[in-house]
Amino acid sequence: MIIDMDYKNEIGHLLQKYFSGTIMPDEQRLLDSWMKEKEEHKQLFERLRKDTRFAEEYGIFREVDTTRAWETFRVKNGLGRQRRMTTWIKYVAVIALPLLVAGVWLLYPRGGEQSIPVAQNTKIVKREVSPVLEVVGGGKVILEKEKDKMIEAGRGVDVQQSSGMLVYSDSVVSEYVDTNVLRIPKGGEFKLQLADGTRVYLNSATDLRYPVAFTGPERRVYLKGEAYFEVAKDVEHPFIVVTDDVQVRVYGTSFNVNTLGADGVRTVLVEGKVGIRGQDLDREYVLKPNELAFYDRNSRDMKIETVDPDLYTLWRKGIFVFERETLENIMNTLSLWYDMEVFFQSESAKQLHFSGHMKRYEQIEDILHAITDATGVVFTINDRTVCVSR
Repeated sequence: MIIDMDYKNEIGHLLQKYFSGTIMPDEQRLLDSWMKEKEEHKQLFERLRKDTRFAEEYGIFREVDTTRAWETFRVKNGLGRQRRMTTWIKYVAVIALPLLVAGVWLLYPRGGEQSIPVAQNTKIVKREVSPVLEVVGGGKVILEKEKDKMIEAGRGVDVQQSSGMLVYSDSVVSEYVDTNVLRIPKGGEFKLQLADGTRVYLNSATDLRYPVAFTGPERRVYLKGEAYFEVAKDVEHPFIVVTDDVQVRVYGTSFNVNTLGADGVRTVLVEGKVGIRGQDLDREYVLKPNELAFYDRNSRDMKIETVDPDLYTLWRKGIFVFERETLENIMNTLSLWYDMEVFFQSESAKQLHFSGHMKRYEQIEDILHAITDATGVVFTINDRTVCVSR
């Protein structure tokens, strides 16, 4: 069977536009039809959509023959070995694979290339900021990541700081159960192990208020910002995360809660089971793994959808993940990590969409270069302020 080169080029172009977030509705329909033609097409698309390692492979795929390209792709993505290269594999290796790798790769920085108009001599470097632990009586302790020490966190309570993590003991015996607040500034992150063994990963611009020990029928904490929870199982004492808008009830599971979005709160379940309720809603919604609950602050509605949880949890491994996200939301996320202000000179620029998996670089310029490649916007930097124009 001979595959028409024009058709291959067209599909490859559509795939590249999808991953750069610039695909139009009629083009999306053509791409959807292509994915419905064969299961292999859909399988390839899903592999590429989820994989965060394609940038590392670009140098390999760019110059190798089709057999080697497929073999590398197969090994890296855990696909089964086949006796011969089928037509669709040849199609992918020759056309779609290099184009898609290029499409995803342009979301990463390319060494030495200066084709993007990111203006001026100033650079925004991520500030070295330290979290602050507020203890009973108003005392504050600066937490330095590289230092190991014991901290007095309450009356008769000491907590161990070690390797960027606070560890509370499960053997606290005190007449009083004090409350601590861990504040993560913009550009910071920290880990916490609560007295029940629950682990919490705290993202930039996040506050968590919690007791030094859990003594009642519930384990209740209060969150502003974004955190990933790995809750210690205890069916008799539900773990409850309270935010200004929603309350999440857990019995032992892994999930992510993000209150930083301007439009609402997103809760994503990785494993286990949680119940989520809006503060002004009577109904509790039960999430299954790989589901997201979105509480809309304006409509006060709760919406449930199936998602890839990696898109919402890889931040704790130092990776920004955006999938067809608006430029406005992307810049809001970056502003929290790099502690900067963002101004848009046109409303239309806010609604541009972008997809990419990127590491958190020390300098933001690499990421801005990638976004400009995909969307054509121009970033102008002045001190710690970024202006976005088209």
